[in-house]
Parts: sequence; C-alpha cells; structure tokens
Amino acid sequence: MDATARLPSHGRDAEQAAIEQTIAAFARRPRPVALRCGVQHYQWGDTRYIPALIGEPHPDGRPFAELWIGAHPDMPAHALISGTAVPLDRLIADAPEQLLGRAAPVGAKPGLPFLFKVLAADQPLSIQVHPNAQQAAAGFDRETAAGVPPDDPSRNYRDRNHKPELLVALTDFYALRGFKPLPRIGETLNAIPELASIAREFEHSPAGLENLYRRLMRLAQAQVDALLGPLMERLAAEHARKPFVVDDYRYWMLCADELFSHPGQRDRGLFSILLLNLIHLRPGQGIYLPAGELHSYLRGAGVELMANSNNVLRGGLTPKHIDVEELLRVVRFEAGPPAVIEADGGGASGTYRTPAREFVLERRRIARGGRLRLDLGSVALGLVLKGALTAATAKREPVGERLHLGRGQCFLVPGACTAEFRCSADAEVYLARAPVG
Repeated sequence: MDATARLPSHGRDAEQAAIEQTIAAFARRPRPVALRCGVQHYQWGDTRYIPALIGEPHPDGRPFAELWIGAHPDMPAHALISGTAVPLDRLIADAPEQLLGRAAPVGAKPGLPFLFKVLAADQPLSIQVHPNAQQAAAGFDRETAAGVPPDDPSRNYRDRNHKPELLVALTDFYALRGFKPLPRIGETLNAIPELASIAREFEHSPAGLENLYRRLMRLAQAQVDALLGPLMERLAAEHARKPFVVDDYRYWMLCADELFSHPGQRDRGLFSILLLNLIHLRPGQGIYLPAGELHSYLRGAGVELMANSNNVLRGGLTPKHIDVEELLRVVRFEAGPPAVIEADGGGASGTYRTPAREFVLERRRIARGGRLRLDLGSVALGLVLKGALTAATAKREPVGERLHLGRGQCFLVPGACTAEFRCSADAEVYLARAPVG
C-alpha cells in the first residue's frame, strides 16, 4: 500500500498542497535536483553491484536487478526539491516546458520520452523481443479491449509505446543479440549430432532461418525434450571432464538448462542460445536493440537507455509469462554479426550514437578541479558512477540549495536551465537526455 494512502484525508490534502507549492516554486526557478530512484528486485538480479553503487545495505541478500531512473508509471523516480519528494511524472505533467525544454511535445500529453536504468544480472534474462510503435499500440488496444487488467501477469503490452534500447557495459557483460550469420548457424547445427535432422533441413537463407526458428519454437513439448534431453546430457558430461569457458555458448546452454528446465520439460528457449550471437562486452562498450531484435542479457552490469516503455515479449528462459506466438509475430529474421557501439570521439568522454529519436546517451569524465557546463535545451537525467560533483544553475544558488553529488547518486537537469558541475574528485557521469532539433 502506498504510504500516502495510509494518511488521514487532511494529511493527504496537506501533502498534496506542499507538492503543488513546491512544483510552482520550481517552475519559477528550475535548477538541477537530486533524484530518489526505485529498485526492481527481479530474481535474475545480482545481489552486489547496485547495492554497492547506491550505498544501500541489503542484509536479506535480495537481488537488486534494476535501478529505474525515470518517470515510467510502473516506478517513477522522485525529485528532491527543497526537502519535498515530488514524483517525477507529476513534476513533468505540471511543469512540462521547464522540465522538458525544447523536447516538450506540442499538442500532446507531456512526458519523459525515455527510461534510464542501471541493470545488474547474475542469471540470464528471458529470450525476448520488443515491439515497434505500431505493434505496441495495436497490442495494447487489443488486450485492453479483451479486458486484460493492466497489472495482469499474462499481459504482453503494458503501454502503447515501442522500446528501442541501448545497453552500455559497466562491467564485463555477456549477452545474446540477433541471429548469427547463416553459415555460422549451419556450422553450429552440423556440429551437434542430436540435431542432425534439423541441420539437414536447414536452408541457408532468411526464409530458411524463419522456417527453422518457427518450427523449433512451435514443437510439442515431447519433441523439445527428445531433441534437447540427449544434447544437454552430453554437454553436462563434457563439461564435467573439461569445463566450458564463459565465452562458449555451451557454457550458457548448461547454465540456462539448470535454471529454467524442469524434470521432463526442457526449456525451448535453449534453442535460441544455439542460434543467436554470443557477445562479450567490455566496460564502455554497448549494443543497440531495435524493435524485433531477439536478445537476452546473460550476466553483468550496465546502464540501459530506452524509450519510455515496459513492453517485453518472452519466448523462454523465464518463470514470467511466455507468449511464443506473439514473439514470432514481432521478431525480425535478419542474420549477421552483432554491431558493438563505442562512444564517439575516441576519448574519455563521448556520445553513443543510435537511430533512436527518443534519447541520447553521453559518458562524461571530468578531472578533479574541472567543470562541466550543460546548456542542453532539453531534459537530462544523470548517474554519477564515481567521483564527486557540485551542481548549480548559472545563477548563484543559496548555499543551502547547492546540489552535492557522489557515487551512485542520480540527478535531473531541467531543459529550461543551464547547469554547471564543479568536480571535487575525478568523476565519471552518464547522462541520458532527450535530443532536440
């Protein structure tokens, strides 16, 4: 239950009045403010990285999977303004021009166009894909018309938005992204005697790839077990004699099988591990996931930046809702090597270039004693990965309102102000912002 709901009515009225007054004052003098962000405790999450980053003890050992830095209604951050915590979605709705700047939509409901996260995975995430804008809107309307409640676990479409996504590694990071080049898929299948019948029928063409994947994902469970059972038993025996390395897809086959298969029921998501590119990202490297790109994050920590959506279609390797047919409606059957993105400029600071229209991700490194001036014209959310900064608008701030930021802290820079950050210890900052122009 929300803490506000437990307050007597006069208490809620007083709280709402305080929030309204705070927003009105902020609109008159927009400035950088700290954000208090929520954490999603999904079971695949790591227990160490995010708690260490944000300095939060967790004696119960719960997984800290995602730190949400944004205004998505599922978990909006709170802006800390003059001692009052204001939900970020509420702040944007009430002061859109000051918050969003030139990114404010004309004639549309104002909102933050992106969602920023820190993700930390200790186990593989689901085999998944995200819809494009048309698919998301149609799917959301279809499920709404069918009477599926917004919070129903069986719902595929939580909102009407698409979800192009960028991930940049903060640690060594392993992921599956996109189908391997067709010759490599053929080589993989031919090297597995248990799948000899599948290999013989595989046609090395985009249509052949589509036929192969649709066939595997639609197999009856008994057929899935008949193909994967002997294969996984052989791999387990080989691993016992000589362990597979983490850069070998067979390592992840065994890991996922142990986590997600059950006696007499192998998880069909294992087929995807055979067919997708296995990527090892070093810190600072990234991957971009357009709509329809089949993928899974396997292990590691990174920053994620995506359109402001929570739509995920899953095809295996998860206890959550799986909808194979909906996934097959959305997935793109394009094969090829994965593209790894580096920050441009070749230096300590740079921008990660993607085709996304909703967001831009920048990495800024500032030496002690240095300054960072932001006059972006659009809203920006920041994460201090290390170091210490003091932020203020171009106008002189009262001493009590100067914003001091350290490792793991998140902040907001409104689009209608110019901010200057002064560095008191070597700092690394990730900035998510809305593009303008």
